[in-house]
Amino acid sequence: MNSYAQLDRTDFAILEVLQNNALLPNKQVAAEVNLSPSACHERIKRLKDSGILKSSHALVDPKAYGVGFEAMFFIQLDRHEALLVEEFLQEVVGLPEVKSVTLISGVYDIIAHLRVRDIDHLKSLAFEKFTKRAYITKIESSIVYDFKESRVQKPL
Repeated sequence: MNSYAQLDRTDFAILEVLQNNALLPNKQVAAEVNLSPSACHERIKRLKDSGILKSSHALVDPKAYGVGFEAMFFIQLDRHEALLVEEFLQEVVGLPEVKSVTLISGVYDIIAHLRVRDIDHLKSLAFEKFTKRAYITKIESSIVYDFKESRVQKPL
């Protein structure tokens, strides 16, 4: 039996609290889920040890890094060799301007969500990091006007 099947309502409550703010002290998490601090600590440790709770991150305002502009690149590849695609995804996600990269089906193969300083930065990124690759047949870009994200995953 895998560890996911053993999660109960309290585990899900802990996960929800931590997804909203992973910096909360254990004592506060415990209070929000009606557990003692020691019981809450043990549950969080079990969630980490089992790989269910993978990591925690700080959400930083992009403007602090001089980012004022977001865009999407819709990318079409001329071939779909597993090694080539995986290598491309790893290289692209490693670029500081890339927020996320997604392999998809349909007309395009990949969507890259980008954060850049301005339109000139976006143009430079397109030419220097993307279109120079021979296996990329097409890039279409779209400007992001607004972006909402649900950072909390709940059981379905």
